Amino acid sequence: MISRREVVTAGVLGSLAGTASAAQTEQSADTAAVINQLGMIRKELSNMQSTLDQGLRGPGLGTGFISDIRDRLTVHWRSAGKFPDFMEIGTDPFYDVYDWHVRHAQQIQIVRLAEQRFAIQFMFTQLIVRHEMDRRFLGQPFDR
Repeated sequence: MISRREVVTAGVLGSLAGTASAAQTEQSADTAAVINQLGMIRKELSNMQSTLDQGLRGPGLGTGFISDIRDRLTVHWRSAGKFPDFMEIGTDPFYDVYDWHVRHAQQIQIVRLAEQRFAIQFMFTQLIVRHEMDRRFLGQPFDR
């Protein structure tokens, strides 16, 4: 048989255990909210860092359209044994190449071609701007 002391003690301890588990549940919910907020802060700081890098450093050789253009030039170079003579690009890659020349104080050589086209020299290749194509267009390099 259960004594009166056991019944009273079990009730008190049971109520304490219930409040302790509720406190732990509330604390774990708070911890999850804090972790979620820290993740959002980390994401925003990463966005700010990339924006500042782009604004202060400008287009580099390892990112953006400059990198994509160099990759295509390298593929042509490896297959043909020389840099291509021409490559067609859209307006966004053109602006990146132009900004790269300005940022690094390189001479900008822009040539007008037939049919209302113009080209900008990048490395050993003329990049022909195709304004009617998608603004992010990168064509395949080719020779004459």
